[in-house]
Amino acid sequence: MNKEKRLEKIIEILNRSPKPISGSNLADMFEVTRQVIVKDIAILKAAGKDIKSNSRGYYISTKNRIIRTIAVKHTFEEIGSELLTIVENGGKVLDVSVEHPIYGEITATLDVEDKMDVDFFLKKINNAKPLSSLNYGIHLHKIEVDDEKQYKKIITELNKKGFLL
Repeated sequence: MNKEKRLEKIIEILNRSPKPISGSNLADMFEVTRQVIVKDIAILKAAGKDIKSNSRGYYISTKNRIIRTIAVKHTFEEIGSELLTIVENGGKVLDVSVEHPIYGEITATLDVEDKMDVDFFLKKINNAKPLSSLNYGIHLHKIEVDDEKQYKKIITELNKKGFLL
């Protein structure tokens, strides 16, 4: 298969998939190396394709959802509770941002949308310090929701737990 055809097929596959697809899986499908897929994705992004990536792979978001930023504060031990509160009420945690006195705003992609993602994230940070530790637990999240009702429910639940600033 030539490169142009492979690029078309990658877009088709990502558009059809409800979950991210790893570079390794794409490489296996097309019988190329993972590095070839990384280059293909870069070419597609440069061509304007809205391909996103997270720790589980590449994806194209096809949903028309609302994105809001929330300000929260909690301890390291409460990270799981905060994330579960958001995802169990239908939200997706897109990222985390903190304000650094020297570097300004620092943002990291999370893409946490279900309990499995929360568990995976908690395992990853178990032996590390989260970004929120830079500001005594104060940080921002961009969250994605279906509608305002869902957003208000998440805000209410975070407020009940004392996480909302």
